[in-house]
Amino acid sequence: MSKMNLDGFFSYCKQIAEHIQLGERMAALSGQGTPKLTSSVGNLYYDSILPYREDAGPQTREFLARVVDVLLDFVQQVNDRNEKILDFKMPADLQKQLDLELRDEPLPLKTLLEDCKVALKYQVKTGHPHFFNQLSCGLDIISLAGEWLTAAANTNMFTYEIAPVFILMENVVLKKMRDMIGWTTGDSILAPGGSISNLYAFLAARHHKFPQYKEKGLSSIPGQLVMFTSDQCHYSVKSCASVCGLGTDYCVVVKSDERGRMLPSELERLVRLHKDKGNVSHHCVYRKLSLSLSLSLSLP
Repeated sequence: MSKMNLDGFFSYCKQIAEHIQLGERMAALSGQGTPKLTSSVGNLYYDSILPYREDAGPQTREFLARVVDVLLDFVQQVNDRNEKILDFKMPADLQKQLDLELRDEPLPLKTLLEDCKVALKYQVKTGHPHFFNQLSCGLDIISLAGEWLTAAANTNMFTYEIAPVFILMENVVLKKMRDMIGWTTGDSILAPGGSISNLYAFLAARHHKFPQYKEKGLSSIPGQLVMFTSDQCHYSVKSCASVCGLGTDYCVVVKSDERGRMLPSELERLVRLHKDKGNVSHHCVYRKLSLSLSLSLSLP
């Protein structure tokens, strides 16, 4: 039998390890349970893996691989029509199932892994085929991979220096969005939700009507600003009035018809009423199906 050199021995060990990992993954997919951490890794703590230990690459990889196994099991359950959307428990009962104590000492990696499983066990499966609710949709696997990538990159979108690839990607996406609505030039910003979008709309409308406000502030506006909104509007509209110095009393609610549409005649009446009082009408928000329309008002 020929002698095996050191490199050959390590290569052989790597092949064996890969076969073991493959077997573990197949076992997980066939319902035989998620692979567990080896005891040598499971008993480690956060400061025994990267970035605290530069020589802990294998241990770090094993821990993250087991976390990914837990996540993949959950993805499998989310897409299984035979699974329940939620294993519901009342708050007091759920509290007993969770270890939420804030300790001064860290927990071993094996405990963290089990906590991941428990957290997902009682999570609402918003990507389930039978789940129907607002603000949620099916789990897109490609988007999930993108989320994992951005989390691993752990950067911010401040400048090109800190996130060169993501900044270029953002520019391409924003240009595409402008092209879709017919704008050939301009700048853009991404909003994290409807409430902040309404705030952006308010600020844009005020700047359009009173561009001097940016430098001069409230003193540059000849009168009390007033904004108008439908009686079906989102609660964030009045929050905008409060946050931006208008005051909720000057967020005027306009009646809508039986189909939730703002009544133009009522809007015109209220605008004229406030203009006669010397107030400055500048902003109208119509909110329906998470869409915002912002207008600068100027009636004769």
